[in-house]
Amino acid sequence: MAVAQDDIPLLRPDERQAVEAQTDEFNLSLAPVLTEAAKSTVRVWSGKRRLAYGTVIAENRILTKWSEVAAAGGNLRVEGAGGAVLSARISGVYADEDLAVLETTGSTLAPVRWVLESPALGTFLAAPQPDGRPAAFGVVSVLERNLRDTDGAFLGVVGSMDFSGPGVKIQEIAPESGAAAAGLKAGDIILKVGDRTISGLLELKNSLVGVSPGSTVTLRIRAAGKTERNVDVLLGNRPDLPNFPGDRLRQMERMGGPISRVRDSFTRVIQTDMRPRPDQIGGPVVDLKGRVIGITMARADRTRSFVMPAAAVEKLLQTEPQDPALAQAKQAAEPPALSVRGMTPQQDGRPHADGGENLRRHLTEMQRLMDFMREEMDGLEQGR
Repeated sequence: MAVAQDDIPLLRPDERQAVEAQTDEFNLSLAPVLTEAAKSTVRVWSGKRRLAYGTVIAENRILTKWSEVAAAGGNLRVEGAGGAVLSARISGVYADEDLAVLETTGSTLAPVRWVLESPALGTFLAAPQPDGRPAAFGVVSVLERNLRDTDGAFLGVVGSMDFSGPGVKIQEIAPESGAAAAGLKAGDIILKVGDRTISGLLELKNSLVGVSPGSTVTLRIRAAGKTERNVDVLLGNRPDLPNFPGDRLRQMERMGGPISRVRDSFTRVIQTDMRPRPDQIGGPVVDLKGRVIGITMARADRTRSFVMPAAAVEKLLQTEPQDPALAQAKQAAEPPALSVRGMTPQQDGRPHADGGENLRRHLTEMQRLMDFMREEMDGLEQGR
């Protein structure tokens, strides 16, 4: 996807012609960069419907996006460079990363050649189509990080939204959490995490970024009507709570075009502003030297797509994939996801009316909205 002309309003015919001419020139300029990687790029089809792209990892093996090919079962074909079409079947699944391994029959394919060097912030990236044209391009906007909530540190408190500070007033303590074990109570006020002064809920969240589960943090606490004290809290893993974002978040995420059904909870991804379509996810990504630095994982919203770095892909491929029949059965047993993994709505589409979990879900939604809006503002300020 070179230029989204629909983003340019009210073009006159001569202006549109100029844009199209420049688009063609830009695409031609990228062709030498994409040539080698395009040989290792395939389209995955089910009947007449294109499901995803794939990256050739061996002469008869392809890595592609699991959530897009799962429903097709055994009715799969792949189209490679030169238009060659091969039958394919799902031979293994890495469900935690939403990736599947396909095995083909017939002609051999050209395996990708990885470069394990991580791209720097601002590095130009491009994703090829099998014919050598660009599917998408953009820059690295956020360096490698873990998107899986359950891998993050969990303190175990819910802060009061009505408290004006300073600090965060605890409204609720999660049972069996580090905060509960340390004796924190509802009504206590968190003033500091270590040496960091806490001004509000967002500051409390940010104070735990980069802190691993199993670590101990020292909190400065003021109890209601009592003196201040220090409390050591052993952090656990964030629980895998249901997450039900409201219509506002889903509408904001879908601004700018279609998005991937599974677009979060990856353990190692680079964030970019590339704009591939959901059925173009799974192919290789190159830098300006044509080196394959990873694969596309998801289109998340108007400004965000995710790429798994080559080093992470290689490490994943060294592990044994899950049997596809087991992965299919597990997926069939889970409630249908509306837009991201982990959603478990009721039959009527409303969140469960459990007071504590309902509050946590609303706080999670508000935080995600704030994060989304902050990224949008950062993009505007940087002129992206």
